Amino acid sequence: MIQPLVNWLCNEPADYSTFEHIKGDTAQYLKWLYRMWISAAIGEELLFRAFAFAQLKNIFGDKKILIVILSALMFCLPHLYQGTAGLIMTFVFGIAFGFLYIKFKNIWINIIVHGLIDTVFLTLSYLGYIEFYQFIW
Repeated sequence: MIQPLVNWLCNEPADYSTFEHIKGDTAQYLKWLYRMWISAAIGEELLFRAFAFAQLKNIFGDKKILIVILSALMFCLPHLYQGTAGLIMTFVFGIAFGFLYIKFKNIWINIIVHGLIDTVFLTLSYLGYIEFYQFIW
């Protein structure tokens, strides 16, 4: 529900064309899946949640909302290649991941959730169903 709304607000869908080449290509899909789990699920969560939260807490104290927002901003910026709608969607996910980390205080939960979300996205890309993410109300 959020992706089509963001696409509509931005008057354009997020640019996920980077992932179109894996459609129907099992080798590419498996390669991207492996890399995504290492770099995005594990890497991004360790960097933007575990590390960033600790550093931002040193700077701002126990201002959890501010830390979540700042970490979400840092998380979304490397996704500029996805355009404005993609940037906003990544920011929304960054907020969700931040609150998940605050609630459970366990980075492994974040890693698993992040990995599963990206696995669904890559699987839809592989199967040729990426148009769901490009839908505009």
